[in-house]
Parts: sequence; C-alpha cells; structure tokens
Amino acid sequence: MNESENIDRQGQDFQEECLQYECEQALLRGHFQEPSAEAEWTRFHTRLNTKEQEIAPRRIGRWVAVGIAMAAAVVLAVVLPWNWTEEEKEDIWVLFTATEAAFPLIIEEQSGKSGPVRTTLIAQDKNEKVKQGIVYTAKKADYTRQVGNYPRKSIVAIPCGQVYKLILNDSTEVWLNADSRLTFPTRFIGNKRGVKLEGEAYFKVAHDENRPFVIETEKLTVSVLGTEFNMKAYKNSEAHVTLVEGAVKIAMPEAGKEVVLMPGQDMTYINSDFSVKKVDTDYYTQWRNGYFYFDDMYLVDILSDLGRWYKMTVEIEQDSLLMNQRLHFVAERSESFEQVIEHLSAFEYLSIAPEDGKLMVRRKK
Repeated sequence: MNESENIDRQGQDFQEECLQYECEQALLRGHFQEPSAEAEWTRFHTRLNTKEQEIAPRRIGRWVAVGIAMAAAVVLAVVLPWNWTEEEKEDIWVLFTATEAAFPLIIEEQSGKSGPVRTTLIAQDKNEKVKQGIVYTAKKADYTRQVGNYPRKSIVAIPCGQVYKLILNDSTEVWLNADSRLTFPTRFIGNKRGVKLEGEAYFKVAHDENRPFVIETEKLTVSVLGTEFNMKAYKNSEAHVTLVEGAVKIAMPEAGKEVVLMPGQDMTYINSDFSVKKVDTDYYTQWRNGYFYFDDMYLVDILSDLGRWYKMTVEIEQDSLLMNQRLHFVAERSESFEQVIEHLSAFEYLSIAPEDGKLMVRRKK
C-alpha cells in the first residue's frame, strides 16, 4: 500500500471511529421528558426577537460537536463548486405541514366495498380498551386475540411527535414512527400477509415460510418470510430499507429492478435510482430509542423529520445550495425544539427562524 492509500485508509478509520463514539455517547445519556413543542416554540420565538447572538450547542456536549464537525466534512465532500448570484434564488417550498391530530386513529372497515366504516380514537391514558378481542392502549395495539368471522381492514395513523407499536394477528411486531400510516387486515388470510406503509416503520416479522410478508409503499414493494428491518417511505423523500436480520427482496416497479439485501445493508431509492451500502444498522434504527440520527442525508429530509417530531410546519428557500446539501446530524428526541434548531443553525450557511407561525429556512447571506 503506497503512502496516499495509507492516508486515505487512516481517514476512513478515523471517520468510522468518530461515528461510533458519537452514537455510544448518545446512548449513554439519560432520557428526559417528552418536549412540549408549543412551549419551546414560544421560548424560541421570544429569544430570537429579544437578542442577537451567536448560536452554540449547550446540552448535547461532545458527541453533537463531533456530529457537527463531521457534517461540515460531508458537506465539503459532496457539494460541487458554485457561483452564487441573486438570480439563482427561487420560490419557497413547503417541506412539511404539521397536522393537528392528537392521538393515533384506528379506522376499521368490514369486508366489501359497501361495508360501514367504524372509527376508534385511542385515548391517551394507560387504560386498556378491548374491542372484538383487539387490545388498545395509548402506546400499543395488540391484534393477536382478535375475534370475528371476517377480517376487516384497519388503518393506524400516527400523528407528529409520537411512536406507536402494533402486534399484528400473526404476531409480527411493528413500530410506527411519527406521521406514519399502516394499512393491514385484522386477520391474515390467503397465501400472503400484505400491508401498506406510508412513512417509517421498524418490522420484526413472524416467520411463516408458506406465507410471505409483503409491504407495499408508494415506490417499493418488500417481501420477506421472517426478519427484522427498518423501512422509511415518506412522500417526497429518499426511501430507505435497512436490514438487521434475515433477507428481504425489494421490487422497484418504476425502475423495473429488484434487489436482495443481506444483513447490515441499507438500500437508498430516489428518482428511479437506487444504491446499496454496508451500514451499522444501529444508527438507522435509533429513532426507536429516542434519537435523531442522519448520515449523509439531504438537509430537506432532515428538516422534514424534525417537523414531523416537533409538529412544526417547515418551509425552505429553493436555493440550489440548500436543496442539494447532504450532511451528518445527531440529536436526542428529548431535546427541546429550540436546542435542536440551535445545533442546525451552527452551520454557517443556514438561517433558521420562526416566521408567520412556521419554521423558515434560508441560505444565510
């Protein structure tokens, strides 16, 4: 190995060590109470209107500092040289619109197109509610003991700022991330177990070699027999499938292609194109443990995820620097909205401020 190759290898090893150190430090931190987006928004707005100052991270400490430093390195590596003029600036783009839903929504339909629709709202207390053998709580719904002669279609919609767990009739476990929807039957029949996903979910699929488990999204179809994986499929964002155990087959109808993932691999899909790389799957499933973790992700996708969690509408100036920016960013979900935005504002090219009740992102002049 020549000297240049040795330097490159050392640089790669150092980057991997930084990533590992940063997440290990995050996992060692204690958990805090769930933030109040409305309270933090008021504090943030007041602070910005009363004083001008340089913004510096305060609570996260060394592991976020490492993340910010690495983000800057990623930005320098992936952004092409530019020649900016005022004429290049475009209109404002709405990245994410916050919804007003306060708790998970269960919609059940009987078989057939003419069947009546029955809606069940899940209370936010810890008391169980049982309906036809289905056990509901504020954090989980269990379908393993459901009764009835005919399966019904169920839609579980999770609002901003929440995570919800489902145990399907076949004992498959599903964790739904904020602003996600899963459509599934109350009982699986036939030769496959089919569900539809909008948003992000972690699946721990019960093994059944005679009936594959099939997840359909807007762009992808994933087929498995029994495995664990994370799937991210929000509209207008990169789609990701990250395999933890077993194997999955991914069909991409728009691209006319299929790919099989092995454990430890992540597939990214956007604009009818895909790539597969080896990853540390712990990083891609940290949302279940209370962390934001973004590795070489578009800024627009990071901002959309923050809007989903903190229930905040996010708009961005359609500036080519901002729209093409990719970076590395880590934070705790228990952080206040103000603090997370402060960490992002540490990037010298970003201007982030409240405007007309929304979060407005512009390129800093």
